[in-house]
Amino acid sequence: MTKEDILDALRGVKYPPYSRDIVSFGMVKYVKAGDGRAEVRIFTGGAEDSAKKVLEDASRMLSEKFPGAEFDVKLLSEDPSKKVSVRAESVPEGLAGVKFTVAVASGKGGVGKSTVAVNLARAFARRFSAGGAARVGLMDCDIHGPSATVLLGKKVFPTVNGNQKIVPPETDGIKAISMGMLVDDSQPLLWRGPMVTGAIKQFAGEVEWGGLDAMVLDLPPGTGDAVLSAVQTVPISGVAIVTTPNELAAITAARGAAAFEKSGVKILGVVENMAYMPMPDGSKEYIFGEGFADGAAEKLGVEVIARIPIDKSLHTASVSEQSRKIFDELAGKILPF
Repeated sequence: MTKEDILDALRGVKYPPYSRDIVSFGMVKYVKAGDGRAEVRIFTGGAEDSAKKVLEDASRMLSEKFPGAEFDVKLLSEDPSKKVSVRAESVPEGLAGVKFTVAVASGKGGVGKSTVAVNLARAFARRFSAGGAARVGLMDCDIHGPSATVLLGKKVFPTVNGNQKIVPPETDGIKAISMGMLVDDSQPLLWRGPMVTGAIKQFAGEVEWGGLDAMVLDLPPGTGDAVLSAVQTVPISGVAIVTTPNELAAITAARGAAAFEKSGVKILGVVENMAYMPMPDGSKEYIFGEGFADGAAEKLGVEVIARIPIDKSLHTASVSEQSRKIFDELAGKILPF
């Protein structure tokens, strides 16, 4: 029984809910074998239930493949390969009460990333803010192209409290901050990198977010200064990659997502926006084609976690029942609790 034998056996263990195995995912961090026994260390970086199932499946698989051998299989609390990372090492004071933070990103503009971010925040709000108090946050980090105020349907200026902290306006159970709330719509934002970085740090550290169950970060397209600043400033639980059903968007989505992997940010999955046109008879018309999002997801080793239809109601507060259900399901897949 060698290390290679053990790794071959563990290739039969999948990481739920994906079809990819834990070895190709890079979750098996240490294997030592010899004299009829072996030590195996695994790091999943995912939800507790998924990690527990991986541990149980790995232990069972090894016992079945190598009867009579002894195995010490354990889960690691942190990834030893991510000791050096550009991720945020500390939580800004303003975000201390935020339980879960998901970033919404894309490789290129024009794929509806902000639409996905705002409607995901709405789905979180339906889950967490039903009691009245806003328990969901939306941080619009797209400094040069802020869209949150337009998509939320309200432009309300933030206030400042007695502690000189910015108080984010609340809309439909969402506390939101956006550069669109601070400047006139006709004013161009001709800002260089340091100014963009400063704005994101202010959103994270000088806004009175309070206690939140979930926060959505709407990142700008690509992998420029604003994206890097967000990753370095905000502890991000995971990122959802938005693309559309065409080859260029899928290629750039996979390329951009690779930057998050190198930064130690977990990729939660691919969201295919404008995936199809719902027809009156209940069928779906794939007017832009099919399969490109699946190709991007396969390259990243994740799943397509949502396919969003072409729906003009997504730009309003009165989202259609069909799209609302899709985003509620997406929120459930993303949340670890």
